[in-house]
Amino acid sequence: MLKKIIAYSEKKRTAKIGLISALVSFFAISGVAFAANQATINQAINDGTKSVDIVDAGGITVASPAVSFGNLSFSFDTQDGSGTLGTASQAIRTYNPTSGATWSVSIAASAPGALWTSGGNTYDFNDTAGYTDGVDADTKGGQMTIDPSAGTIAGVSGCLTSNISKGTSTSFVETSVNSIGLMTAAAGAPTYCRWDLTGINLTNKVPASQPSGSYALTLVLTVV
Repeated sequence: MLKKIIAYSEKKRTAKIGLISALVSFFAISGVAFAANQATINQAINDGTKSVDIVDAGGITVASPAVSFGNLSFSFDTQDGSGTLGTASQAIRTYNPTSGATWSVSIAASAPGALWTSGGNTYDFNDTAGYTDGVDADTKGGQMTIDPSAGTIAGVSGCLTSNISKGTSTSFVETSVNSIGLMTAAAGAPTYCRWDLTGINLTNKVPASQPSGSYALTLVLTVV
C-alpha cells in the first residue's frame, strides 16, 4: 500500500513539471518580436557656425555697443586718447559650436577708408600723426593702436582656455594693417565652447589742432 502511494506521487509531480515546461515554451514563442512591429527614430545634431558678439553680464547681445575714449580738450599739439574694449557689461564673446578647435577673432574698421567723423570734420584712424599721408591728403592723420595682450580671456559655463591666446599690441596702418587679431585658438583648444574677452587697451592718436566735436568710428569684429 505504501509503495503505491509513493508511485502515484512521483507520477503527479512529473505531470506538473511537464505543464510548467509547456507554459514556458508558450510564452517564449508569444514574446518573439517581428521587425514589422519596430521603428527606428533618428536624431541628427549638426555642428553650428562660429560667431562673435558683444554681450552684457547676462549673456544677452548688446544692441548698440560702444567704447568711450573720454574727453579731450582742443590742443595745438598731437595728443592721445585712451579707452577699453570689452567690459563686464560689454564683453566680446566668441562662440565655437563645432568640432573644429581652431579659430581667430579680429577687429577692423567698417572700411579701409573709414574716418573719424564729426559733422564735416574728419581725421584718419590708420596713419601716423600729421596732415597728409599721400593717399587722402586732405584728411588729417591719426592712428589707433589696439592691445589685446592687456585683456583677460574667461571661459563661459566651465569652458577651459587652454591653447587660446591673446593678440599683441598693433597699430592700424593704411594699406598694410587693416585688421588686428584679438584672440586665437590653436589645435587642442576646447570645442563646443564659448569665451569672453575683456580689458583690451585702445589708444587713439588725435592730430594737432583737430576741431572740437563728437567723433565716431565704426569697428567690426570677425571670427574665422
